[in-house]
Amino acid sequence: MRVFLLGFALVLLSFGAARADGKQQVRYIGIHPIAASAGGGFCYIEGPHVHIYPVDKLQYRDHRGYKHFVGDPVAYGYDGPKHAYKGHHPIHVDVVVGDDDPDEEFCYIDGPHYHYFEPADGPEFKVAGDAYFYVADPPKVYVDARPAMIGINAVYKPLVYTRPVITVDAPVGWIGARAEFVTPVVVAPAVVAPVVVAPAVGIGVDVRIPVPSVRVDVGVGVPGVIVRDHRAPMKHKKHKGRKW
Repeated sequence: MRVFLLGFALVLLSFGAARADGKQQVRYIGIHPIAASAGGGFCYIEGPHVHIYPVDKLQYRDHRGYKHFVGDPVAYGYDGPKHAYKGHHPIHVDVVVGDDDPDEEFCYIDGPHYHYFEPADGPEFKVAGDAYFYVADPPKVYVDARPAMIGINAVYKPLVYTRPVITVDAPVGWIGARAEFVTPVVVAPAVVAPVVVAPAVGIGVDVRIPVPSVRVDVGVGVPGVIVRDHRAPMKHKKHKGRKW
């Protein structure tokens, strides 16, 4: 708590200086990547501090007015202590930053990745192969935010860095193996469009359409009978007149 208060005092001082310069300040708490527009690299300040560049909503969460990084720090050059996770999981930000204001957020990174912190104590996680697996039932806030937040994976897909290698089977109850939380792959049925052949200039086109033959079979329980509509001409007999 003393570290938090000291950091907060430094934030107030720097915030006043920034206002005098006319620059927009963003308050951060915890370590995080430095924006490419500010030179890149990594900021290792753990307490509250400020920068003059904004953050994205996929890799940062708001913690009482401060931005806290919940992505994989190794992807941005972090070389400090790290812990392996696999799949989505909660982050107790209050435990990470060391304050007394409970705040649970979620990481939506698929597959193996790193964080610089361990999870909070409790039955939510199981360890297998030196990695943490989330095995509890996620709350509604996780489910509601998931469609938007899984976009974080598109951010990490082009980044080239060494992720943790996890070869063990996931423990029972792992969220990544539960059907309701696995994004289904939807394959649309193939639609065959009609082929229209237009005659090209100088090329003869002969289109032949086969005419189907029609046969009508009538009969119930007996062989079919071919019905033909042909009538034989009637023959008229000549009658001789009767004599009276």
